Amino acid sequence: MGGNEHRPHVAPHSIDMAIEECIVARRNFYLGLWAGRQLGIDEQRLPEYARSVVAADYEEPGPEDVIRKLARDFAANGLVLTRQEVERQICRTTAIAARQFAVSD
Repeated sequence: MGGNEHRPHVAPHSIDMAIEECIVARRNFYLGLWAGRQLGIDEQRLPEYARSVVAADYEEPGPEDVIRKLARDFAANGLVLTRQEVERQICRTTAIAARQFAVSD
């Protein structure tokens, strides 16, 4: 067998990872929009803030880096953000992102 044979077990894993990354990035964007509104960020600047939330997720695997960013931003504005509220919003925005991804697929 040559090196060019089709290996179907490789592609689905990479596709699944790419889909997951797209959904997580979209989830973080929507999470950033929600958080920005709570922080009183002007509607014109909300997309910029939401992109900063997306960028924060590249610090480490999992959502902890995003949760820390939001907690810092809320604290800097004199607001309290509980982990329970962040987790609830992560679940909500994940569902929105997954639905939108499925519709656009």
